[in-house]
Amino acid sequence: MAGKADETGWLEAVYDRLKALTDEAIAVIAAAEAPTDAAEAEKRARAVGVLARTAKAVAALRSRPARKTPDEDEMSEDDCDVSDAELAGLQAEFFARVDHLVAAFERKSLAAGLGREPAARTAGGGAEGGDEGDAEAERRTDMAA
Repeated sequence: MAGKADETGWLEAVYDRLKALTDEAIAVIAAAEAPTDAAEAEKRARAVGVLARTAKAVAALRSRPARKTPDEDEMSEDDCDVSDAELAGLQAEFFARVDHLVAAFERKSLAAGLGREPAARTAGGGAEGGDEGDAEAERRTDMAA
């Protein structure tokens, strides 16, 4: 716990220094004479943008969220388990999209004259008789060749 207190104290000191430096930079920009042409106005606008982002970053140091303890798991309370039926539906949609992409790639390869053979398909769907839309099986057979 002492390390965390040291880090918090250090971070507070860094925050105070950065806040003071940011305030000084803002004062310099505010005290500068008004721009006389478009180039000077653009330069000043960029400086104001940089200062705005800097101020936001410095403010984030103060309001950073508390860190998780190492014994906490990575799941939040918002996470939920997906039912088997929902998972099957998501997988089917995913594999259908992958098959669509593979088919588009094959069409474009043939149109470009690359001479790539279409992916081997069987009556059972997918490559090597795998599940319908089994893009992973297709990738394995392509790598083996």
